Amino acid sequence: MILRDILAECDGVVRWGGDFKVPKESHFQIDVPPGDKRLDALANRISGWNSTPGEGAGAVDPFTSKRLQAARVMKRKQSSS
Repeated sequence: MILRDILAECDGVVRWGGDFKVPKESHFQIDVPPGDKRLDALANRISGWNSTPGEGAGAVDPFTSKRLQAARVMKRKQSSS
């Protein structure tokens, strides 16, 4: 579920190869076209984590019901496309 939580945090910008028809679990890719505003938004959010203690990776509980639900939704979206 941790991987799914990270993918959900990325708002569909990053796709995991484990969801491919022929799974490739070591593969990750940017899954939006060049110029997509979601890519810039994600990059800015991650940059903000670097400058704000207590934000970003390792600072949240990925097992809260809200984050688990978001991870499940992302799994359904990426597995179906």
